[in-house]
Amino acid sequence: MGLNGVIPLACKGLLCVSFRFLKSTHHIKLLFLISLSVAGLLFISGRSIDEPPLLAVNFVQDMIARTKNIKSLAYQMNRRERLRGRIIAQSATVKLNRSPFQVYTRQKAPKEGVEVLYAEGQNNGKAIVNPNGFPWVNLRLDPLGKIMRKDQHHTILDSGYDRLVSILEYLITKYGEESQTMMNLRGEKRWETHDCWVIEFTNPNFQIVSYQVKPGETVQSIADGRHINAYMILELNDHVDHYNDISPGQIISLPSDYCQQMELYIDKKRRVPLRFSILDHLGLYEQYEFSNLEIDPLVAEGEFAESFEGYGF
Repeated sequence: MGLNGVIPLACKGLLCVSFRFLKSTHHIKLLFLISLSVAGLLFISGRSIDEPPLLAVNFVQDMIARTKNIKSLAYQMNRRERLRGRIIAQSATVKLNRSPFQVYTRQKAPKEGVEVLYAEGQNNGKAIVNPNGFPWVNLRLDPLGKIMRKDQHHTILDSGYDRLVSILEYLITKYGEESQTMMNLRGEKRWETHDCWVIEFTNPNFQIVSYQVKPGETVQSIADGRHINAYMILELNDHVDHYNDISPGQIISLPSDYCQQMELYIDKKRRVPLRFSILDHLGLYEQYEFSNLEIDPLVAEGEFAESFEGYGF
């Protein structure tokens, strides 16, 4: 139940016991002391006696609703992803517009200056890449292609909050009331300069299962249909080298859900996630931090075009 649920119940119990045994001046003094204790407990919890206990799922649903109203974002993405058993770190500045979907990133590490631009409905669906090095020309690449997906858990199309939100919505819908017991409010922590609620999601149903590939399926289509991560499928199947490397009737291993455990840092004031960690049966799988976050920053005229003066293409 947590502190916020226990305190109001404890307060009710104290008051009921006090009035039942109120028989003398001594008892009146005792009631006065108990009342002070009740007030102190309510002050700690910040809630009234009749207010129902807070559920972590309420914070998550509020966060989901808030992110859906966002029109644009700017932030520094610090990410850590497990690739072939090793945690690899990367940092990049990101600016995006949600509709139409447009995103620009500039890498800070491990290779400074690599730029990627993708604008929905433009450039024949290709992303423009400035490698800031050999072959010394801008490249036009398929954002879902082998080159751009190499050593990446996600594609540039997953930038922002929409992918995380879709995963959480699916899990809440899939498990219904059980999802309330999977999510727990672990308290408050300060991240950078922001006070955050810390929500922990633990999935006791997570397991690795066998799956028979159906005609027309790819690794990505299987992942999309089951709301799991496509790269994790590659990790679980040594004989699958890329996202189209499966055939009908083949038996492959899949995670039953996106993760076994998730930890969310939700900004109390802005009600958006600033940090989230994903764990599977082997431990940390991926972690993402939204640093220097700006919500709905101004999008300049001509931004998200290759010729925009702020870019290096």
